Amino acid sequence: MSELNKVLLAFSDDIVKSAKRHLGGRKIGKNKNYGVASGQLRRSLSYKIRVRGNDIREVTFGAKGKASKYAPFIHFGVNGTQKDRKSPFTYRKQPPSSVFVKWIKQKGIKLRDEKGRFKKQSESNIKSAAFLIARSVKKRGIVGLRFYEKAYAAVSKRYEAKFGAAVAEDIAGKLKATLGNITIKN
Repeated sequence: MSELNKVLLAFSDDIVKSAKRHLGGRKIGKNKNYGVASGQLRRSLSYKIRVRGNDIREVTFGAKGKASKYAPFIHFGVNGTQKDRKSPFTYRKQPPSSVFVKWIKQKGIKLRDEKGRFKKQSESNIKSAAFLIARSVKKRGIVGLRFYEKAYAAVSKRYEAKFGAAVAEDIAGKLKATLGNITIKN
């Protein structure tokens, strides 16, 4: 395996690790995993390598399994009907409230009334809050987390010199000089 291939594999591993850190790295108050409901997307992040002969031709980053269906929406975000998030995706209809009912229960969100006092966690109050959240998401959209872009930016700085040295070493291994009947190989 060439030196460049070794560096590419290490680089790909580091990008996935960094993307996983960026995905759940925001912390607000006691909520250590702000923006992460189940952790399924974080666990599913991976990369694929396309090889021809002994050379790596392409490295593709993405998500596996069920998370691959919604990973682009989390990464790029979604434009709302009233707010542009610079995303290729836009809400046409309001998202279903049932998704937000499940999310409210999963995250343990405490409901409040208009004066800021805690409300009873009844099913009707949860459904009402879920509808209001769904309507707000439709209007305002979802901010993209850009976890792979941030990971690439963070990791690529550390690997610039490593890539240069690996390419130089691979090229040096292919050079030879012939002077008369003497051949010098590196």
